[in-house]
Amino acid sequence: ISACLVGSEMCIRDSSSLEEVERKARAAGFDSWKSHIRFRTNWTLNTELPVLGPWKTVTPMNTPTWAMERNPYYWAVDTTGNQLPYIDRIVMGLAENLEVLNLRAIAGEYDLQERHITLPKLPVYIENQKKGNYSIHLDTSQSGCDTALLVNTAYEADPEVARWLGDREFRRALSLGIDRDQLNETLWLGIGTPGSAAPPEEVPISPGREYRKKWGVLDIKRANAMLDNIGLTKKDSEGFRLRTDGKGRLRIELMPVSAQFTPDTQLAEMIKQQWKKIGIDADVKETERSLAFTKTANAEHHIMLWTVGGSENLYLFPRHVLPVDPAECHIGMPFARWYATNGAQGKKPTNPEMLRAFDLYRSAAGKKEAERVKIAQQIWKIIVEECWVIGMVGMSPARMGVRIVKN
Repeated sequence: ISACLVGSEMCIRDSSSLEEVERKARAAGFDSWKSHIRFRTNWTLNTELPVLGPWKTVTPMNTPTWAMERNPYYWAVDTTGNQLPYIDRIVMGLAENLEVLNLRAIAGEYDLQERHITLPKLPVYIENQKKGNYSIHLDTSQSGCDTALLVNTAYEADPEVARWLGDREFRRALSLGIDRDQLNETLWLGIGTPGSAAPPEEVPISPGREYRKKWGVLDIKRANAMLDNIGLTKKDSEGFRLRTDGKGRLRIELMPVSAQFTPDTQLAEMIKQQWKKIGIDADVKETERSLAFTKTANAEHHIMLWTVGGSENLYLFPRHVLPVDPAECHIGMPFARWYATNGAQGKKPTNPEMLRAFDLYRSAAGKKEAERVKIAQQIWKIIVEECWVIGMVGMSPARMGVRIVKN
């Protein structure tokens, strides 16, 4: 082994030094030399590490206060020759929870904050802006949906549930059973736009005006008829649909992630109530983020509530609406692994429309912009029609779009 670290006294010259570097790592408080290396090369943690970027850490990120000072050797200047960055110091404080963060924001303790400044609290922010000496800015997203239902069509643990999650008519019925106007008025303060997950018309890759509402409106009568037609006709005494394998009530699990930018648990609870009208029983199970990502990586969940942010730039950020990125996928991780490895790993989708979307996505490489736009529009039409991503309300400042700025 031959390796060296910039800014570190630790070097490995040959295999006989392994014991020595392990000893040094443990003396420094690490479990292995690999962990030590990762620390030494992380600019947010190692205050001794030389940096090329605009900021240098002076208090590590894993402390209650992460402080950064401007790097005097940063390579960039502005158009008149002034050294960048302009600001000498940035301090980020750790908030114990979201409520504390919002209370500090209302009190005017932040110079700038948008992450986790929640839309439902907007009236309180407005009421206190003079007292807190701040102004409010609303940045509208071009994403078609701030929070969507991401259906795990690769689910296998329960064959009955797997059957229905993989059924397009079932997914469409679930979408038609959602009262998006009620969600918008209650949790978006009426300023969002209800509809599917498709990006708005002003986005070049929009599949068209009609796709903003396609399977994205409330139609209880049609949803019930569709569920009847696919065989879910039997109900229990409370009106909930029964499994076709005779094992009781069909239950679909909704998994909101805790401490999100939108009130996803409240959203899931509202959908649970709305789905009663189509006979679907939903279990809402709020899950911590790392555990939720572990479950989606193993395709263990039913439906996750998550953003589709970035999907308005489909080729740059497809992961939330198309299972092609095994780094993060909540709508069928085995399919993403299959796509990314050309079939060497994972599982091939049985849905022909998903395979067609894969082919279209791959075919866009090397094409001119106009043709890439047309291909993306075709992909979005498939996504909306298949409903493996069920949109609700979007084009709002709900997800990281409410900014509080000190005057």
